[in-house]
Amino acid sequence: MDVKIEDKRKVAKSKGLPVPEDDPARFGHLVNVMASKQLADFEMRRDAKDSKDTDDKKREAEDNDFEVKRMKQVTDDKKKWEDTREERVTSWKDFVDKGKKKKKNKTKLGSFKPPKPRLEERTSMNGNTNN
Repeated sequence: MDVKIEDKRKVAKSKGLPVPEDDPARFGHLVNVMASKQLADFEMRRDAKDSKDTDDKKREAEDNDFEVKRMKQVTDDKKKWEDTREERVTSWKDFVDKGKKKKKNKTKLGSFKPPKPRLEERTSMNGNTNN
């Protein structure tokens, strides 16, 4: 504050103007104005800090709630997994047992059957058959 006053005083003296801080009534008014400005700045900074603190606390509470819900969901999922174990195991065993059964060889009418093999008859070059 003193630096500002000195700077103003130097400028006013160089221009030949009267220095406003030399008048005691004017100086008191300037001090009050600067003090109220400083107090207003301090109040704004304090309000900003308070709002930031409340936002941080709110965010932290939300994070904690989210973590609690997530942990509860994980434990519920594990419990459901364990509760359905018997059902899954029996289902798998039934599936494996079905795969082990032999398939019946069904022959339907109209299905392809290869002909029975016959002995080949040999013919000589002159047309006679030899057995």
